[in-house]
Order: sequence, then structure tokens, then C-alpha cells
Amino acid sequence: MPPFRFFTVLVVVMLASGTAQAEQASLTPDEAVLLAQANNPDLQMLAAEVDAAKARLAGASLLFQANPSLTVTTGPRSSPVGESRDDSIQLLQPIEVGGQRGARIEAAEALVDAAEARLRRRRGEVAAATREMFGRALAAEQRDLLAAEALAVVQEGLAAAAERFEAGAAALLEVNTARVEVGRMARDRSEAARRNAETLADLHLLLGLDPARVPALEGELGVEERGVLDEAQLIAQALASRADIAAGRRTLDAANAQARLTARERIPTPRVGVSYTREEESDTDIVQGLLSFDLPLFNRNQEARGVAAARVSQLETEVAATSRRVRQEVSTAVARLRAARSAADGFASDVVKAMQENMELGTESYRAGKIDFLQLLLIRRQTLEARNEHINVLEELTAARAQLDRATGGYP
Repeated sequence: MPPFRFFTVLVVVMLASGTAQAEQASLTPDEAVLLAQANNPDLQMLAAEVDAAKARLAGASLLFQANPSLTVTTGPRSSPVGESRDDSIQLLQPIEVGGQRGARIEAAEALVDAAEARLRRRRGEVAAATREMFGRALAAEQRDLLAAEALAVVQEGLAAAAERFEAGAAALLEVNTARVEVGRMARDRSEAARRNAETLADLHLLLGLDPARVPALEGELGVEERGVLDEAQLIAQALASRADIAAGRRTLDAANAQARLTARERIPTPRVGVSYTREEESDTDIVQGLLSFDLPLFNRNQEARGVAAARVSQLETEVAATSRRVRQEVSTAVARLRAARSAADGFASDVVKAMQENMELGTESYRAGKIDFLQLLLIRRQTLEARNEHINVLEELTAARAQLDRATGGYP
């Protein structure tokens, strides 16, 4: 195993197993990607496919594809002069003379490259899916915290309404409405906690973690590099770096090499060798060279050549379709990220600060008699909706970034 790969696997195993103290450690997006890639069964199967392709390459590289054959004959001879014994030994070795070995090696090498490209592509998909799921988990965690904060605020509002009612400055209707609002927020809090637990469970499944392990998520939602979104440049980057395109092209190369191999296999494979015969009666040793080959009168590999040609045509269509799909995926991802950035820019730092201040100042203003209870409810609900929308926007920004990375091949 290469040193770098060994080190990576060692780090991942340490992260996955850990000690009791590590069970409560934090988890960053990069660590989550490593865990997901180490535990993903698709990646493990694709890695096995790479190993199988390399084994086929080793077989294709053999100088002789067929083993020599040895024929031994022995038996008595009866003649007028008496009884004797004849012995004969023949050794034959098939030899490819039409360039079959070179075509076979070329096809096997292309299939190894294609298998490795499929492995890289799947690793990238797992990385993008993990970052997107990590963002969803962070968003669910923030919604849970926001619901808990909102419940605390409405409980303070209920206390303020009770104080004003006792002081004769508020009606019983306000107290009852505040109690209803507390019940509604308590339900929202429970629902947010449930969704947070479900999202964490989905993340654990993606990472292959033990359900008993509950690491703290470390990261900031909605953080992404603000580069210029040049669609034409990103499409060119995707066409050059997408591993599925590379896999398709190398599979096509393998099919072309296989077509050349099948075309050359219609040339008979000669078998050359030597024979030795011992005639006891005449006390004679006979050594002869041997040359044997099939006559291609009927079967000239027509079936295999037709199948190989059809496979080449099929893969050419598939490669062209993949290129068109990649262009569309990049265009869609660019449009989505632009929209997500625009929405996120609408929540400037002063806007977020104002939302937080409104949540904190609403109850104080009501307690001081500066606003009535209906205004308090309106301010509170608008603030909660705005803060929830802010979380949604940041979650969408994270997902849009992951989609663009997946579309362009810009993943780890």
C-alpha cells in the first residue's frame, strides 16, 4: 500500500474508532468527508473493481496467452522382422502474430483507467453529498437552537403579560393568548428537536458512524469561496476534469482496442513446436519441426467483430450524451449558486443583528407599555420567520456550492 494511502486510512480508522473521549469530539466537514469515503460501500466495491481490472491487465500482459501442449505416444510395432516399440513426443506452443497482444494490453490498460476514474467520480459524489448533508445538519441544529430561544422568549412574554395583568395594565385575554403562544412554541421546539435528531441520524448513516457516537458538529453554515461564476470557464473545467467523462472516454478506448483485437483474431493463430520419435525397430531417432494452424474458411470471428463494432458505436453515443449532460449540470448549478448568493446577500450583517435585537427588545418594550400585545406577537412572528428564512438561505447556499463542486468535478 502506498505510504500516503496508508496514512490516510490510519487517520480515518482513528477517527472512526477512537476512545471514549473521542466519542464526544467535534467533527469538521473535512473529517466527515474522510469518514464517509472510508465507510462508503460503493467506494469499497469500486476499489475492488480497480483491483480486478489490474489483475486482467496482468493477464493481458503475458507473452503467451495459451500454455504449450505436450503429446506423448508410445506403443508396440509388429513387423515381419519381429516386435518393437515406437515412442513419440510432440510439443506445440500457440503464438500470436497479428498484434493481438498489443491490442489486448491497450484495452486492459484503458479499462484500468476507466475503473479508477469511476472510483474518483464516486469519491467526489460522496464528498459533495457529505458536505451537503453536513450543511443540512448544521441548519437543523440552528433551527433547534432558534426554537429553544423562541420558547424562552415567549415564556418571558407570558411572565410579562401576567405582571401587567396583576398591575391592571393588561386584559386576561393577553395572558391567555400568551399561554397559547407558549404552547405553540413548545410544540415547534419539539418538532425542531425531532427534525434535528432525524438529520443527525441521516448524517450518521452517510458517514457510517456508530449511532451511539454523537460528535459535536464544528463548522459555519453557508461559508463558501466567492469566486467569479464564469459559466463558460466552469463548463470547460468540468469537461476537462469530470471523472465520469474520463471513464467514458477510456471505456471507449478499450472498446476500440477490443475491436482491433477481434479483427486480428480472424487471423489464424499458428502453433509451432517440435516432435521427437524413436523407432526401436530401425534404431532411428527422428526430430521434426511442427507448424499447425486453423483454416479460416467458415468462422472468421464475424460475431465478435460485429459485437465489438456495435459496442464502439454505443459508447460513442454515451460519451457525447455525457458531455451534453455535464454542460447542462454546470449551467443549472451556476444558476442555483447565483440565486443562493443573491438571497444570502440580502441578509447583511446589520439585518441579522436587527433580527436578534427585535427578538430581545420586543418583550422589554411590551413590559414597559411601549407596544401592545398584538404588536409584540407580530414582531415576534416576523422575526422568527426572518431568522428561519436566514437559516434556509444559508443551507441552500451550502447545498448549491456542493452541487457546483459535483458538476465541475471540483471535489476532493
